[in-house]
Amino acid sequence: MAKHGRETQHIAPMSRHNGMALTLAGLVLMPSVLVVGYWLDGRAQLVMVFLFLAAMIMALLGVLKLREPEFSFSLSSEHLHFHHKVGGWSLHWSNVVRVDQPRLSRGLDLVDLPYIGLKIRDYDEFLPLMTPRLAVHLLTEQRPLLSMALRYGAIERHELQDWLIEDSQYRSLNGQHYQGVTAMLGHRMGHLRDLYGYDLLIHESSLDREAGEFVTLLRSYVASSRAPDNAEREYSP
Repeated sequence: MAKHGRETQHIAPMSRHNGMALTLAGLVLMPSVLVVGYWLDGRAQLVMVFLFLAAMIMALLGVLKLREPEFSFSLSSEHLHFHHKVGGWSLHWSNVVRVDQPRLSRGLDLVDLPYIGLKIRDYDEFLPLMTPRLAVHLLTEQRPLLSMALRYGAIERHELQDWLIEDSQYRSLNGQHYQGVTAMLGHRMGHLRDLYGYDLLIHESSLDREAGEFVTLLRSYVASSRAPDNAEREYSP
């Protein structure tokens, strides 16, 4: 049993769903289409070509799904672990300030985005864990968030152009100096906080349930981790 009665929970992402089924269906359809197409001619063969290409794309999509990690999150009594296909990162629950679903304004309405957001307390507990390869992938995957902010009018086009290529020198609030892609990630996290209020944003395809339900799950782990320090204190967004 994990500390504070919370067992480690592994989250299987929706992005892997139906990966094996798509792969097998594509692999079965491709030779079947070839066999049928051999006995046809003219326009019928052209149709078979399109069907073969569709089956090949189906198999490729299935393989790409299966390449994703079996688990996207591992939630223990002390840490949140995020598993990426090129590595992973970890946060102690004490370093999590806030968890919620980010929103952007559209007129008088607030629009829920297909992400969950994590606001963290200390970058210096997070950035040193980044490998260059993982940092590059995170920077690339976060670019749509900058474009989304432009589309909703949260930033100007010249800001978007500046932020797409971040500065390669970064100094944290504690005075720790970072260089290269780790520094770029530090700047990107600060810009995401300015735009959305969160340093790390994770797409809902990495979850196993609705974003709002997953936020509730994470908040329960944060609250459990804080319970021994103050039994009456509740976690709030």
